[in-house]
Amino acid sequence: MRVPTRQKLLLSLISIGLLDFALFDPLLTARPVPSTHTGSPVSYAEAEEVVSATNLAVIHDVILQLLPEDRHYREQLAGALASVYEGRGFRSLWPEGTLLDSLHREICTSLNSHALPEPMALDPASLLAGIETEIVDKSDLAVSVAILDAALMIRLGYVPIKSIWDQWNAGDTPGDDARDVESIAKDLIVAASLTPFDIAKVMAELGPKNWIYRELRKAYPEAKKSILTYNSLPAIPDPATIGIGKPGAAYPYASAIGAHLADRGYLQLPEEQVTALSRITPQLEVALRLFQEDHGLDPDGIFGPASWLYLNTNAASRFRSIVINLHRARLLPEDFGDRYLLVNLPTAELYGFEDNDFHTTTMRVVHGKAEKEAQRTPIFRDVMKELVFNPYWNVPPSIAKNEILPKAQEDQNFLSRYHYEIVSDFNPYNTSTFGLSLQNLELVSEGRLFFRQLPGPTNALGRVKFLFPNTHNIYMHDTPAKNFFARSKRDSSHGCIRVESPDVLGAWVLRPQGWSREEVKEAMFAGSRKSQMVEDAINVFIVYFTTFPRPVSGGKIVMAPGRDVYELDPKDAKTLTDVIPWIEPDSSTDPLGGQ
Repeated sequence: MRVPTRQKLLLSLISIGLLDFALFDPLLTARPVPSTHTGSPVSYAEAEEVVSATNLAVIHDVILQLLPEDRHYREQLAGALASVYEGRGFRSLWPEGTLLDSLHREICTSLNSHALPEPMALDPASLLAGIETEIVDKSDLAVSVAILDAALMIRLGYVPIKSIWDQWNAGDTPGDDARDVESIAKDLIVAASLTPFDIAKVMAELGPKNWIYRELRKAYPEAKKSILTYNSLPAIPDPATIGIGKPGAAYPYASAIGAHLADRGYLQLPEEQVTALSRITPQLEVALRLFQEDHGLDPDGIFGPASWLYLNTNAASRFRSIVINLHRARLLPEDFGDRYLLVNLPTAELYGFEDNDFHTTTMRVVHGKAEKEAQRTPIFRDVMKELVFNPYWNVPPSIAKNEILPKAQEDQNFLSRYHYEIVSDFNPYNTSTFGLSLQNLELVSEGRLFFRQLPGPTNALGRVKFLFPNTHNIYMHDTPAKNFFARSKRDSSHGCIRVESPDVLGAWVLRPQGWSREEVKEAMFAGSRKSQMVEDAINVFIVYFTTFPRPVSGGKIVMAPGRDVYELDPKDAKTLTDVIPWIEPDSSTDPLGGQ
């Protein structure tokens, strides 16, 4: 008679005297008797634990052997699936009669619906041939590995997070990532219990659940369909070259503007009337204003460079962008937190969200310069902990040496005019300063003394700063340079994030502590430095989506194209070259990628 693996292990314990039985049968149902072994015998329950742990390790290794080496989530998959089997006593996970051949086709379709190539799907029938263990049903294990492999590719991405956003996990990591073995195992148990069996529902349970991924995926089928059925929209030359289009005025590319607006659903005119447009008519102006408002532009009805950047795209570029950004959205937490702030660099905006991802505020931001890589705002996440009203600006040594020092050497009144002082450290309670002298300026250049700008109307940080301590020394702050917020290209800082409405943001952050907007403004203009700790965690996410599901009034979501300000789309597309359905050119031709 063939003895199952579990019984073989129990027999091995008996053979070395650690477990004695008065009577043995293939089902191992007899009672234990005292052992003659000189060591302490183990109980039946303890032996079962040894067997279970051994089986767990065997199944874990079998799963690893079935997975391709390039799966970065191999250990997570093996750990989660093996633990689920152990918790079920190694019984089958899926309904009886699950057909391997048809399941492979269904997994392929699921991957395709999540912008991943069908050939990446593992074939359960092929996996079955490589399974030798008898601990679990072979067919069930093949099904489990194939399903969970596809699900984790959808959930965790084809490449590791560090390959796309290398600083995302560098410090604090707020939000519930659900990337650990326990979270995956929990979701797998729920997915396997769904009846009747439906692979789409299984993948939905195991896949990404954040709202950004969800909205991008909604837009994916239509974007894909458009590139197959679409006639190219007419290109619109840059208004910076040919001149802007004003309401009521003749404009040679009015019909092209109309075609793009009609394609987006903003202009409701018959095709022949769109083709006949030769000026910015009232209907065209209204459509353009609606488009501008939805995309965070000034709704003035003027077709200028900013509107051109967002409107002059075609079906192919929109599809390309949605695919790339779907892959980025897999990197986000499943749950962002109860209250959180999200800054999207390509749209240069900040968004505030309350419970259940309810959008409550939007404002423009200015972020790090694209032209200097060292000044680009990093993509990362952290927790806001403090507001400082009327802050000092502690000038970073690189800015002190390269920008402030040359001006101070040329103009002896520069430091006093803009309220800079020379200090030995950045302790806000240090009131000792050093006089202006060539020797002290030299010490500043050597990094032994520092520049600090006093609070006031000329302070580079404005009236308040918002701190979420991180290794990048990045924070949000007010600014005296308000004119930058009117620009369509808002990459002008040294890396920190300037906010358009600091009083609104301050009131939003401190509202749970009883602060009103008026009280925030009063603290901002009190003139004296004041620190205010944030009692309830505010998670902060600095992200990069060149197609972003932008929340607008009335709960509406608009797929807003963003400017590929740091030219990361081509870079990330090359990183994802195995799973994107096009060959990435050497440089981006997308008009939003222009500097």
